Amino acid sequence: MRALYKKELRTFLSSIIGAVVLAVFLLVSGLFHWVFPGQWNLLESGVAEMSAFFLFTPWIFLFLIPAITMRSIAEERKNGTLELLLTHPLDAHRIVWAKFLAGTTLVALALLPTLAGYGVLHALGNPPGNIDGGAVLAGYLGLLLLGGAFVATGLFTSARTDSQVVAFLSSALMCMLLYYGPSALGSYALFGSADLAIQWLAMETHFRSIGTGVVVVSDVAWFIAYIALALALAQRHIQPRRS
Repeated sequence: MRALYKKELRTFLSSIIGAVVLAVFLLVSGLFHWVFPGQWNLLESGVAEMSAFFLFTPWIFLFLIPAITMRSIAEERKNGTLELLLTHPLDAHRIVWAKFLAGTTLVALALLPTLAGYGVLHALGNPPGNIDGGAVLAGYLGLLLLGGAFVATGLFTSARTDSQVVAFLSSALMCMLLYYGPSALGSYALFGSADLAIQWLAMETHFRSIGTGVVVVSDVAWFIAYIALALALAQRHIQPRRS
């Protein structure tokens, strides 16, 4: 499992796609948060906080993470190497979890350079250092949990096809629906007392709750449960069928 994890990291980081995906993420994030004027610009708010960064980054994740996961299993299936992996002392469970951990590590690596933004705001605060470090830490925890959920979703969609394009498109669509769909549907007040229950199903609801700076166990547990479910479904799709 460790060898597969390292292989996945090396493959992505040494590929053109990997460099482009990480570069695009940092470029888009940098432009919207530091260059372009508007509600996402961290310098225009006049307050040393990173809430705009935490609210905007999930929308970049909707395209970044499907690009990371689209080839994880689909390419293995297309090249016939998935069956080879399953004949080694690796079962479907270990294969899926190794790929999940590698994908989540890549998300963490993409976020790592953005910590420089915290340093800038920390220095620009009035007085310097006047920034809620706890809220920033909670926001990054929320992004890691959300990124893990998107990675798990991408692995599930990648396990269902041998086409990277199909895996990318279906993963992006599914992540968008799961992130924003239930909260948008519940906001129309069409279902009475069930509106809150519908909104509770949305990733956005739990991510925003963590992003406020108050980490509630139930929100963390929701992400962990979703990740476990999505990976179990991915595992089921690559599990060799018994005759």
